[in-house]
Amino acid sequence: MTTEQVRAHPRLKFPFLSLFFALVLIISIYFVITASVWQALNSSVTRATQAGNAAITRIFINEVYPALREDLNLTADSRAVKSALTEQELGRVDARVRAFMFGTDILKAKIFTIDGNTIYSSDLSQVGDDKKSYPGFEAAMRGKPTSKVTHRDSFSGLAGEVYGRDLVASYIPIRDRSDEIIGVAELYTDRSTTLEDTQRLMIAVKAELIPMLTGILLAIALIIWRFSNHIAQIRIQQLDDAS
Repeated sequence: MTTEQVRAHPRLKFPFLSLFFALVLIISIYFVITASVWQALNSSVTRATQAGNAAITRIFINEVYPALREDLNLTADSRAVKSALTEQELGRVDARVRAFMFGTDILKAKIFTIDGNTIYSSDLSQVGDDKKSYPGFEAAMRGKPTSKVTHRDSFSGLAGEVYGRDLVASYIPIRDRSDEIIGVAELYTDRSTTLEDTQRLMIAVKAELIPMLTGILLAIALIIWRFSNHIAQIRIQQLDDAS
């Protein structure tokens, strides 16, 4: 290639392949960062909501159960477990539980006997359901409180049917004065707003990352362009010196 040709085509040496790899790297960094942030954020929020719901369930047990002890008559003796409440007992239990739930984001409360019988549910149609094989109940009966986050397209709550909700369900053992497990309490709370806020925060993070990484890519392109021109000028000088 002559000096005139190099001068006429100073950008023939521009390393577009390097720029392409830089673009691939930037895109990869974007997805790695967003995936890592989302995983950490989602995990943190999930743990916090589960812990919060478990705490509410314990408060429910501590504040509500003592007033219901005589009506529920929960016991660790399987032979003395109540199979069902009378209409009057169910009415008193339901009134006390609903008073506790009023004005909160609790959508449903259940109380199980040690054999898994739903002795009470704020959704009265579920009273009498057998939950002994349910993982949450089994864990609580082993003395291990457990919580889980679940999305429900529809859910029968205290105020009726609700739709498209992210719920946290906690199963906490109920103990008697001698610390024996005599039943399990389950509470469902609505955490849709919290999880939606988390998603909005993640969208904001992505929106901030895009211009930042775009700026980095443009800076890399400028460096490559200037380096390419520098190499071209060196090549021209070498050709001039050789001529």
